[in-house]
Amino acid sequence: MSEQNFDVIVIGSGPGGTSCATLLQKKGIRTLLLEKNEVLGGKMFSVDKDGYAYDLFPHGQVPIRGNAFEDIFATLGVSDEYVPALDIDDQREMITLAYRRKEWKDYRIISQKQGLTDPTPFFSLWEATPEECEQAMVLMTEMITLPPEELAKLDNVTMEEWLSTRKVPTPLYSYLGFQANASLAEPIDLVAASEFILIMQHMMIQGGGGQYKGGFGLLTNVMVREFEKNGGTVIKNCRVEKVIVEDGATTGVVTSQGTFRAPVVVSSAGIHPTILKLVGEEHFDKTYVNYVKSLVPGWAFTSIRYFLNKPVMKTGIYAVWSDESWLNMERFRKVKAGQLPEDITLFMVNHSFFDEHAAPPGKQVLVSGTVCSSNPDAKEIQAVWDKMDEQTKKLFPEIWDSIERKEYNGPKQISKLTRDSVVPGGGGECVGVAQIVGQCGAMKPKSETSVRGLYIAGADAGAAGMGTHQSGLSGTYVARMVEHYLNKRAKAA
Repeated sequence: MSEQNFDVIVIGSGPGGTSCATLLQKKGIRTLLLEKNEVLGGKMFSVDKDGYAYDLFPHGQVPIRGNAFEDIFATLGVSDEYVPALDIDDQREMITLAYRRKEWKDYRIISQKQGLTDPTPFFSLWEATPEECEQAMVLMTEMITLPPEELAKLDNVTMEEWLSTRKVPTPLYSYLGFQANASLAEPIDLVAASEFILIMQHMMIQGGGGQYKGGFGLLTNVMVREFEKNGGTVIKNCRVEKVIVEDGATTGVVTSQGTFRAPVVVSSAGIHPTILKLVGEEHFDKTYVNYVKSLVPGWAFTSIRYFLNKPVMKTGIYAVWSDESWLNMERFRKVKAGQLPEDITLFMVNHSFFDEHAAPPGKQVLVSGTVCSSNPDAKEIQAVWDKMDEQTKKLFPEIWDSIERKEYNGPKQISKLTRDSVVPGGGGECVGVAQIVGQCGAMKPKSETSVRGLYIAGADAGAAGMGTHQSGLSGTYVARMVEHYLNKRAKAA
């Protein structure tokens, strides 16, 4: 490249990195976006080939209305292109729920409209007693009305602890255990109540399960297009090997394609790889290094993609759980040891429901997933895939009878696409680190580090909420921090 000097270098094109880079370049700040892969988007990457358009993993935008990307598109001046494939007021039956109580032999399956504003279908699914209905309404009302100042007091309280002081019907508890797994890829006995309840509020008030035509990659594609249109530089297949630090400040990066210079480096490669590998422990206080090492990786969300030779699926999202399938830490340890439960949870997206062009005429593509270890070398992944296939065949034989081919993704593939494995058992995280009690809210890692000009963007630092929304928020916040830092630097020069 002829141009080696920039104002900002952003490492990683996931939702946090791309949103940050795009917003900076919109301000006229010369930004370089580096991606280690040939494809852009990180976990927000979608496939468009052979007539199919789908995500690699089963996503669901939460919240649908008022999420980070709606604001980002508005800032970029392309609000007309922010068109979710599911409107919050869509009245179609959107989600199919399959649930089994412990004492039942078989699952009950129903379909309903989106959202949780009408609990009647849930109560019907549970065969809830009047007492269970009343208890559930009391609890859900408390969750939805909990003000921010009360939520902030729950950073050090697990969702399990919060529920233990309330009357919770078993079916509702199982549903919340499933949501902890599906929405945060965490166990209910570790996830912070503040983070969990915030996401439930987003779902119930602003909508959940949002999708985009062509998959979540639409968000990446539009942001990267605007980034380049405004003069930003993207380099793919460019692995960052080292962040250069001189006199306590970043001055650039060393990569597989040469050295690039900038007074600011924003990393969305994950806080563990950034601090412990790319920058190096020697540039930080030992207390901070130990803090970073203490941040617990979230679980992975392994997936199977089913390509169907006929359109057998009627709704957009399928959620499957039982009283015994959702994972807390005790159950998770058994899974890691190869002792899988009789049933597992499943979260599946039918892209054809949201996009008529998601598959060739007369066909469909289903993206199915469940939680597992984030260790790229996890030994139980094949057994989990086998169990996913077994359960799909049992509950939805019409899907199984229509399969043309399948594709599998696990923590090894996730790590290759996103963050490098640096700490034991980490790398394949579905969302990131610091999703659990004592590491969220006020105790969430800060985006600004003690190395001047070094910032962390993405789900690991600086924001709250579910998945891509959290990452987009973080990228937005970091873009503001960087702009202020560069202005102060210019004023002092």
